[in-house]
Amino acid sequence: MDFLINLFELKDAKNFFNVIVFILVINIILIFISYYYDKLSKEKYDKRFKAYETSLKDLVEEFRSFEVMLVEQKKTMDEYKYNFQRIEQEISRLADSHSSEQNVTLAINLAKKGLDAESISKQTGLPIEEVNPIIKYHGG
Repeated sequence: MDFLINLFELKDAKNFFNVIVFILVINIILIFISYYYDKLSKEKYDKRFKAYETSLKDLVEEFRSFEVMLVEQKKTMDEYKYNFQRIEQEISRLADSHSSEQNVTLAINLAKKGLDAESISKQTGLPIEEVNPIIKYHGG
């Protein structure tokens, strides 16, 4: 304890030098401690940064896989759409064909009953150019 008391009395130059050396040593120790804790915090933040970077890369890969999956689903949906349109066209064609056959059959029956071309055309929806040959071959 006497050392500390003598240290701060500043009676002579030796004590003053001891005080300066003591303060210098304390400062150096504090600087090393601060550098050490700074290094520890930088390492901690570096680990976090690397973890975030890895997570970000994983997310990017997941988004890319979702993109590929959505592109494939779009292609599949386009194929379904194309097939649906073709089936719809085929159904329309068959319906028109069936309707046309029914109209022709109705026109033949009406021609056999003796109706004229204009009334058969109105009832069946067939043009008069198609009704005239029907009357010619099937007319009563």
